[in-house]
Formats: sequence, structure tokens, C-alpha cells
Amino acid sequence: MILAGQALININSNVGQLVGGALIGAVIASQGGTALGYQSAYFLIGCVAIVMALLALGLKKQKEQLSTMKSNN
Repeated sequence: MILAGQALININSNVGQLVGGALIGAVIASQGGTALGYQSAYFLIGCVAIVMALLALGLKKQKEQLSTMKSNN
């Protein structure tokens, strides 16, 4: 069962990379492949990174997660 879970995580990661690459390529192509397209793509990546960092601040601390894991077993 653990191997199936690891395979699912791997598949989701690969799909995310493919979709992300396609999205960035679409942003660049929408600007005609010019420098403005690359600038827009980098700006988009930066915005996504900032949002992800802010969302990560809401994650549980390690001690809280460990206590949750212990209470669920």
C-alpha cells in the first residue's frame, strides 16, 4: 500500500511539472515569444512563489504535527 501511495505522489508531481511548463510556455507564446513574454512568465512564477510561501506559513509546526500523528494512531 505504501508503494502505491508513493507512485501516486510521483505521478502528481510529474503532472504538475508538465502543466506548469505548458502554462509558462503559453504565457511566453501569448506575447509572441518576445522578451516581454519571458518577463511576464517570470513575473507569474514570482507571484505563484509568493502565494505558496504565504500559504506555507499556515502549516502546522513540527510539534503540532507530531502530536496530531500520535493522537491518530
